[in-house]
Amino acid sequence: MAFKLRGGGFTLIELMIAVAVLGILSAIAYPSYQDYVRKGRRSDGQSSLMSAVQKMEIYYSSNGTYTTDLNAANISSNSDEGYYTISLAAATTACPIVRCFRLEATPTSKHGQNNDKIQGFSYSSTGQKQNKQGGSWAGGWD
Repeated sequence: MAFKLRGGGFTLIELMIAVAVLGILSAIAYPSYQDYVRKGRRSDGQSSLMSAVQKMEIYYSSNGTYTTDLNAANISSNSDEGYYTISLAAATTACPIVRCFRLEATPTSKHGQNNDKIQGFSYSSTGQKQNKQGGSWAGGWD
C-alpha cells in the first residue's frame, strides 16, 4: 500500500505576502503607538512639577520668600523618570521671585519625549497651569 504525502505547509509566496502585510500594518500602527506612549509619559512631568511646587511652598513657609536656587528648596532638576527637566522661569517685575514663581517642565530627548506635541508644562504660585504647544503657552494641562 503506497501512501501519498501531502504538503501541509505554506508556499514561499504566501509567507512573503504575510510578511509584507505585517510590515505595512506595523508601519501604520507604530507612529500612533509612539504618540500614545509619549502622551502617557506626560504624567511624569506633571507630577514632578506638582512636587516641585509643594517644595517651593514649604521653602516659602520656612523662609518667608521663594528661592531661585532649586537645590535650596530640595527640588531636583530632573523629573522622577527623567523624561522632563524642571526649571524656574525668570522673574519679572510683575512677579519678583520673593513673592511668586513659575516652574516649568521641559521634555528631554529620552526615548524621544521631546518629539511630543506638548513642548512643556508650567505651574505658577498663583495656581495657573499651562502647557506649551507650537511655541506658545496655553491654559490648562490637557
